[in-house]
Amino acid sequence: MYLPLVNDLMANRREGDSTCILTQTNEEAVILVALLRKHGLNSKLVQSMDGLRFWNLAEVRMFLKLINSCSHTPLIADDAWERAKQSTFATYAGSSSLQYLQKCLSLFEQTNKAKYLNDFKEFVFESCIEDFYDFSGTDIVVSTIHKAKGREFDDVYMLISNPVNIGNELLRRYYVGATRARNRLSVHTDSSIFDSMPADEHHVCRELFDMPSDVILQLSHKDVNLGFFKTRKNEILALRAGQELRFENNYLYDCKTNTALAQLSQKMQRELLRWTEKGYQVAFASIRFIVAWRPKDAPKEEKEHAVLLIDLALKRLTNTSEQL
Repeated sequence: MYLPLVNDLMANRREGDSTCILTQTNEEAVILVALLRKHGLNSKLVQSMDGLRFWNLAEVRMFLKLINSCSHTPLIADDAWERAKQSTFATYAGSSSLQYLQKCLSLFEQTNKAKYLNDFKEFVFESCIEDFYDFSGTDIVVSTIHKAKGREFDDVYMLISNPVNIGNELLRRYYVGATRARNRLSVHTDSSIFDSMPADEHHVCRELFDMPSDVILQLSHKDVNLGFFKTRKNEILALRAGQELRFENNYLYDCKTNTALAQLSQKMQRELLRWTEKGYQVAFASIRFIVAWRPKDAPKEEKEHAVLLIDLALKRLTNTSEQL
């Protein structure tokens, strides 16, 4: 249902109105972002981060380390704050995720003329990455329903595909999604659960559409072999978010040194095989985030490890496609 939803949006989008597409899963959201960008629409993704904490970003960890090392009183001196900023920004100048730390520091500066170390740490530890998204210049926001709570848009397009175990919890989630719309709500679904709801228009489409030719899979902690990173901390910390990696036989390699840096988990290998059977293969891979991680059962003296969270860009190279 991806293509008909995007076609509907493009046909009815009104200049100046804020627009959001809501999905049930991260996978649906990233597929729609790729499709929108292919049609020339600037889109921003807001998704469930599946256990990723803002303070674990490599950029944030470096800034915290610098601030801790130079703060000998509860109050952070302005010159120490600026030096930490300059050093972190210079070190991660090429990182695509530096923007989140920059927005975090800017917001803290706006609300705290006197910068206390404990206040800053509390601000960081209570924050999520999505708190620092910049939507300026964005045509379409694409979000999972869960992450859209508290936001409103003029027009909302909601994708409800193959709902199962329909109960009160699921219906409450759909209610949250539906009430994000100020002016107009359009629901695209292959289910009958919305048939009895009053609406200005009901349309039934029986045409079969191909899956998009380009798909991006955004890997979480569960999608990589975490143990593989334990001996590769120095190599990983030398990398930057946004950097391209070479993918081969379920491993990811540094393009310059040809060093193996990451391995897909067994779960992700099975998932990738499912996409391969649909006619897709990996076109390229890139680093989305570099984060700190330590096993839950690790002894206290064990140091944290550096982990790569990766984007896999898939391209359909055959005529095989899944019809929706």
